[in-house]
Amino acid sequence: MTINHRAEAKKHLATASRYLFKDPADTQVAEIAATIGQGHAALARDEEQAARTADLQEALHSLRRRFSDTRTLVAHHIADGLASREKDRWKAALSLSSALDEAHCNVDDLVDARLTDDGWDPRSAYKTPASLVPDGNPWAVKPDITAEIPERVRRLFAEHLARMLLNGGSETAQLWARNFTYALKNEGVDLTGDIEKRITELTLGRDPSDPPF
Repeated sequence: MTINHRAEAKKHLATASRYLFKDPADTQVAEIAATIGQGHAALARDEEQAARTADLQEALHSLRRRFSDTRTLVAHHIADGLASREKDRWKAALSLSSALDEAHCNVDDLVDARLTDDGWDPRSAYKTPASLVPDGNPWAVKPDITAEIPERVRRLFAEHLARMLLNGGSETAQLWARNFTYALKNEGVDLTGDIEKRITELTLGRDPSDPPF
């Protein structure tokens, strides 16, 4: 059975007050009631303090849990940005990481762990986006960076590779062109579409719907 010490304290202190001011005063009963009331009051204070302490501990635990979850989410966001081939996203992730360092909220350990789990070398992640190379898996597919290659460079490669592939008099040239095309694709530069288009142009003529430039 739970005792309401606050209520008991009020009751006994009221009794002490009533007997103390009774005419004639019964000081013995008043003293006993006051002592009992003070005891309940002390117990009530202890219970309230214990409840406040428990509430504070729970609040602190909740804040720590939220802080840990927030650090993990932010670290994953930074890691995904650093592993991105998108320059603006990579720069934003690097900037956020630096800002957190300045605010004494370093999350590099979590970022490195995320990058490692995803197969990236954390040491390379803070360099240029083009230097990000998957680590530990030689069969990992490289990110597609074809769009980062200037159009004029793609056209130049496509021109020469298409002509080599159409060179029926040289199997060596055709083999070299195929191997070079596959090597580029393995590194994330897929020129297959450009080469096929140029082969079509060389054999059938330019598509009339294409702009003349």
